[in-house]
Amino acid sequence: MEDFSTLYCPLTPADQLCYIHIPKTAGSTLTAIADAQFDVRQIAPAPRHLPAVTPAAQGCNPDQLKALLTQYRFIRGHFSHNDIRQLLTRPVYLTVLRDPVDRVISVYEFFRRAAQRGQPPETPEYAMLMKAAAEQDLLGFVLDPNPVVQLRTSSFQTRQLATWDGDWSAVSAGDRLRSACASVDQFAWVGLTEQFQASAQLLSYRFGWYPAAVYQNLRVVTHKPRRDGVAPDVIEAIAQHNALDVALYQHAKTRFETQYQQMLNALRRQENLQDPDDPAALQAALQQHYVRHYAAPPLWGEIEGDAISQASLNRLLYDFRQPLSGEGWHRRNGRFNGIEVDQPVVRWSGPGLVSILDLPLPAGLAAQPTLRITVAIEQAIAPAVLDSLQLSVNQQPIPLKVLTRPPTPQPHAVTLQGPLPAIANSQPFIRLSFRVSQTLPRNLHNPALEDSRPVGFALQQITIEPARRRWW
Repeated sequence: MEDFSTLYCPLTPADQLCYIHIPKTAGSTLTAIADAQFDVRQIAPAPRHLPAVTPAAQGCNPDQLKALLTQYRFIRGHFSHNDIRQLLTRPVYLTVLRDPVDRVISVYEFFRRAAQRGQPPETPEYAMLMKAAAEQDLLGFVLDPNPVVQLRTSSFQTRQLATWDGDWSAVSAGDRLRSACASVDQFAWVGLTEQFQASAQLLSYRFGWYPAAVYQNLRVVTHKPRRDGVAPDVIEAIAQHNALDVALYQHAKTRFETQYQQMLNALRRQENLQDPDDPAALQAALQQHYVRHYAAPPLWGEIEGDAISQASLNRLLYDFRQPLSGEGWHRRNGRFNGIEVDQPVVRWSGPGLVSILDLPLPAGLAAQPTLRITVAIEQAIAPAVLDSLQLSVNQQPIPLKVLTRPPTPQPHAVTLQGPLPAIANSQPFIRLSFRVSQTLPRNLHNPALEDSRPVGFALQQITIEPARRRWW
């Protein structure tokens, strides 16, 4: 991807999508959205964490690391544009910016809470930041002369997006801002924390991704601004201390608003959007755009890592290592936000009652008169949730019977199976819709667990294959 003049710009197989995650900008939520678009084996964490995922990265020099990263289609983490640009071959950049005053207040609150909880610091720098936040008020923290604190509280977003040669301290303020603004203009997508829903809509339109109406809320700021209750003179001092970030944010906001309006105009022309202020109408238009541009992800064979053509398949085997096109699912389980996945690989349904999954139906299967679907559930949050589970495919209800309920220490593990009659499909995929009667906190049975996400059931695997006998 090199030409961003067209708002809709799908990724090519050669592109390396790169998300520069600036702390305290709703980046965890954006990571979950973008992660879902890729097979877990195509996602790399920040280069400093890569050896923990693949031993081949251990001891690599920059040239070797650059060659190794060509194996990945999505690289994301806490790093600067200046650092990562030297390690990528064909980058397509994403980032999210936040109102600078609110972001700095959030940084202060984050480290102050961590210190109050007695949380072990992840790094020596974290220890310094926690100590500074615990011992000072907000203004004292922001003006702390410690270089480690200043890095986080003085136009940090500008530094993360700018590029330069030599010593950062030798770069003038004007050049820093111009470089960061040039990066914003070059990046494929720059979202805004304060307009996260609209940002997610623009992202889905840009790449042709599934436009989730509901996404997993991971520290997204959707309530009142952080500055509420902060003295005006403190707000002004923070703004002055972050003058470059204030200018950068305004530049990004203007660009975002222009692109968002371009998207609405395109949806009016292409998808007959009548009222962009109607959330349901806008969501329907984004869905039509997604369906029209749907590109089936590669399917994986029984042997891990062996990609096989869809036309040759007479069975579809799906698990959550693969890309997820849909909504109503929590992120993959495992370290590095699911890159180093736990076994078995699952996604919990939630936070809502309906979970959607779009799957490409291989030609070999589509030609079969009757199919069957097998659903392996690793566990459910409660027996009543599992008992309430309903499945429909392209809006056709599918009766499910218990195939196996193996002895297991995991509660409520079950394999379900049901008939899948031939479906006249006008779309390039089949849509599976799972519904449960309720979702409950993940730590329902273990209050010591910090994970309180509303969940229903943990889906492990789906198999679609020709039916060998009639079910009715």
